[in-house]
Amino acid sequence: MKLRNRKITTAAAGLVLAAGLAGCSLFPSPRPPVPLPATPTSMLPASCPFLAPEEVRPVRIPQGTPKEAIGGVLNSYGAWLNAGSETLSTWQAGGTVPRECVDSLAAANAEAYSTTIFTSHSDVAWQQYFSAVERMNAQTLQGVRDATEGQGSRGTFELLKEIDSSSTENGTFLKFDAVYKPSAGTPAGATWEEWDKPTRWYVELIPDGDFLVINYVEQTLAAGYP
Repeated sequence: MKLRNRKITTAAAGLVLAAGLAGCSLFPSPRPPVPLPATPTSMLPASCPFLAPEEVRPVRIPQGTPKEAIGGVLNSYGAWLNAGSETLSTWQAGGTVPRECVDSLAAANAEAYSTTIFTSHSDVAWQQYFSAVERMNAQTLQGVRDATEGQGSRGTFELLKEIDSSSTENGTFLKFDAVYKPSAGTPAGATWEEWDKPTRWYVELIPDGDFLVINYVEQTLAAGYP
């Protein structure tokens, strides 16, 4: 009888040892807590509608022929001047959006475009240039905010004339005339740095992967137009 008890005890000890060797435990540790998903962060102040970073996507300039590059430049500039229009229209459906939120949206657009379609420029002249385009975008957004039904059109650039363009492996150089045509809902008194008149563009672009980025740009009034 004692021998039988010893056999049972030995067998039980063997099971415990086997469990230990297998990495198991008779008293398993509690499972670690499941990490909670990160809280989404808005690009605008808390008093404004939520704006996710992925909602601000600059339209870039793809590589191509000089003629295609001109189209890409005007397309990117037009996209910046109209950036956020669809987002703001969606917000407006839920009620009037505060003016400061419109300005904050324009600032978010400026940060995205100035750091994406241009090479890095931190000097005062470039910052003033970016601020001017930001102000024009804010004008467009203000027009969307105040628009009545049927005034939701977008402003567009029109190419007037390609003058002289060239391209090498180191960069693309463009010289052309264009004019900006603001949307019908533009606020009274809005100004466009005279881009709404025939304007001569001088642009230097350099490769950036599959895209081009602007390294130099100058716009002046073009002569010879009515």
